[in-house]
Amino acid sequence: MGAIATMFAAAFAQAAAPMAKFQAPGFYRMALGDFEVTVLNDGTVDLPVDKQLRQPAAKSIQALDKSFVKAPLETSVNAFLINTGSKLVLFDTGAANLFGPTLGKLAANLKAAGYRPEQVDEIYITHMHPDHVGGLMAGGQIVFPNATVH
Repeated sequence: MGAIATMFAAAFAQAAAPMAKFQAPGFYRMALGDFEVTVLNDGTVDLPVDKQLRQPAAKSIQALDKSFVKAPLETSVNAFLINTGSKLVLFDTGAANLFGPTLGKLAANLKAAGYRPEQVDEIYITHMHPDHVGGLMAGGQIVFPNATVH
């Protein structure tokens, strides 16, 4: 029993490090053939899916209960940066501050991933919802000044 107590005491003693007090950067990178894809997180937003879906709210709530989740449902807003080797192509731009303070982190996460907004060559908007186009502007200024928007 003494050996086990000593092992636990040693483990706790080694864990006495200062708190990091920050999350990992909001990006994820992977190779796709010759391209490099970087997923950029803009933040999260709570969606009241029980009120947004066309089915009766009770049916939505029942489906959520089966997955042990509740409405509103916290949902990530992400964009995708493709490095082709000759261009940086961004798909969607996040929501910026259009849905409150939990979003608007895309530009900071782009920088954390090693890129600057002015390096983006092309932007493709998948559809015109605010959480896909909101990051085109910030404070009345164009965020990606050298990009062609499609």
